[in-house]
Amino acid sequence: MLVYPIRLHDKKETERILRSIDVEPCAVGLLSPKSQHTNIILKSVKTSWANIIKQEMLACGGDAAISKSSYACLEKQTDVLLMGNESVLERFVAKMRMQPECFNCVADQVEKIIVKNTHEIRIGNKTFDLSKDFIVLGILNVTPDSFSDGGKFNDYDSAMRHAEHLLNSGANIIDVGGESTRPASHGITEQEEIDRVVPIIEAVNKNFDITVSIDSYKPEVIKSALSAGAKLVNDISAGKGVELTLDEMKKHEASALIMMNLTSGSYSGSAPDVGLCDPVATFFEFCESNERKFTGMGILRERLIFDPGIGFGLSKSDVGALLKNMYSFTGTNFAVCAGLSRKSYLGNITGLEVGERDTLTNAISLSLMEQGVKIFRTHDVKGLVSVIKFYKSVEEI
Repeated sequence: MLVYPIRLHDKKETERILRSIDVEPCAVGLLSPKSQHTNIILKSVKTSWANIIKQEMLACGGDAAISKSSYACLEKQTDVLLMGNESVLERFVAKMRMQPECFNCVADQVEKIIVKNTHEIRIGNKTFDLSKDFIVLGILNVTPDSFSDGGKFNDYDSAMRHAEHLLNSGANIIDVGGESTRPASHGITEQEEIDRVVPIIEAVNKNFDITVSIDSYKPEVIKSALSAGAKLVNDISAGKGVELTLDEMKKHEASALIMMNLTSGSYSGSAPDVGLCDPVATFFEFCESNERKFTGMGILRERLIFDPGIGFGLSKSDVGALLKNMYSFTGTNFAVCAGLSRKSYLGNITGLEVGERDTLTNAISLSLMEQGVKIFRTHDVKGLVSVIKFYKSVEEI
């Protein structure tokens, strides 16, 4: 007899194991949730609520961790950690709906996590199902001074050759940028940026069957790019650029990739020495508040993607915490883009030069795939697409 532990990553894998044991078919659906243990953090809960939540979780067969001072309500608020499998949490949601109406917000938020609805993203006229599809943005910098490839593709012919290379390598989207945002970079005027990117966007749309995005935060650049055929706005200004071009965004049915930017009024990257108190909560609040804001302004939820902004006001420890906890966002059905290709963060840890970071980028990307990340922005499209093919082949076993 052999005895060993196995890690059941998700419900699909659990059901596969149960079928391999040849359990009764009707029992597969009953047993599967029992193996899926889920931990859910509730931030800043009233201590009076926390005690009720703990009691209800215990009654449902799970548990909840609260601060020691909460039992006597010696403090106003506490964080709460819910611990239970799918069945426990389903019962807990039902019990919360039996409490006074104010507890509906707890039920709604927990239900949002445990109910796995199909999450689709729409970019241009293409729809991606993030339960199975990946989206790869290939970077095309038409700049003389970008940190990685500045000067390589800033004339028409070289830009077209690289666009064709990105397409043939498997990119879904070509992300065109006309201004470097590397640390200590110098800004350019809107007109100069328009002159760089618009001819390239028009030419890519004319010559290739691929979606184009514009990497800019400047309103006039975004408007010109949308008119030229761009269908995705990659906005590093935490949504300011998107907000200032909402009419054009809706007119062209464009999607938005909104990056969290914690630099102090700057659009060139920087990394502080002192980290955030809770980087995961900070990015979660960013995603939640912007989703609420922009859907309220008329942009469909399936047209919103979020980027944590590695290199823009996040310390090394902040980035590490986010990379370890990407499931907190994908597990709540936020569409998250990993934009860490060749970033200085990687070089600071490993000592690798810019041109040597693709393998490391792809290795980290693989770990993010295991946490549900399906959208990546990269210089090395061919390498990343190979990693995706490998990952999918293993998932299908």
